[in-house]
Amino acid sequence: MDFSNTHLHLKKDPLVSIVICSHNRSADVLECLGALIPQIGDQAEVILVDSASDPENKAAMARLAVLYPAVKLTRVDQPGHSRARNCGVHLATADWVVFLDDDAVPFPDWLGKLLATISAASPTQAVIGGGIYPRWPDGMNGEHLSKRWKMFLSLAEADKPGSVTDGYAVNGANYAIRRRVLLDIGGFSERLGRVGGRLISGDESHVTKRVLDTGLGAGFDPTFKVYHKISRERLKISWILRRTFWEGVGEIRTFRCRDLPLPAHLRPIKLIASVPILLFLSIVHFKNHDWKIRLAMCLGACMSLFTARDDHT
Repeated sequence: MDFSNTHLHLKKDPLVSIVICSHNRSADVLECLGALIPQIGDQAEVILVDSASDPENKAAMARLAVLYPAVKLTRVDQPGHSRARNCGVHLATADWVVFLDDDAVPFPDWLGKLLATISAASPTQAVIGGGIYPRWPDGMNGEHLSKRWKMFLSLAEADKPGSVTDGYAVNGANYAIRRRVLLDIGGFSERLGRVGGRLISGDESHVTKRVLDTGLGAGFDPTFKVYHKISRERLKISWILRRTFWEGVGEIRTFRCRDLPLPAHLRPIKLIASVPILLFLSIVHFKNHDWKIRLAMCLGACMSLFTARDDHT
């Protein structure tokens, strides 16, 4: 037999595994995949993790897997963003795993730019965050939002690449990491990351910090870009206060997960003393939402301080 052309029929190993986790947002997944799948070819695999969605969204995601046969659909019956991400990582086969939020929409050249970035990465670079730009609701542009408010909209708009020295400079909506490194540090902590309506965060920043602790590098590269859809809900004061309360919870848990002492601003005496001051300033400067945001974070951190260390709520 002539085997000279056999290699033409062998499927190539993917250069990157793309993991999208979703809880009850199948419509967002549809738009994300619509922008992503035309770029894929045989260069990447796409893993969609249904994170305990309700029956309607579960069925919708099953239909998406039929519509896009390149998508590998799996389901986690117990909710939790970190749990779903860990499931996706264990199914991934490429050396690099890239996490896209389900409400992120990749630019048309996203995959090409991503592959160029990871191919140029040094062997010691283990994490690369990409550019994340807002897609505002119709008729809105976010100009009324303070810088502090915008920090919690999962954006990364810097126009120059650079190294990262802490976990907060890259964002999980567009986040690449070497799969072996992520597995070696134990994956995403399931004490962090969103669970249902609880907006606790810190899962990818905790991973980035753990990577930095090992002596490996992390960086930001704005060349591979996504839009992040900003819902109208996220522009309401009720949402930002709920979001920043859970940010405070996540800050305490992040240090506990790494078995590190709390920094001065998160120690009990400092936090407790800050509550009446921030409350007073929130009342006096009622139109300045930054004081309310800081108060909500402080209250979340206080709750986390006095909650059992293994609490998952």
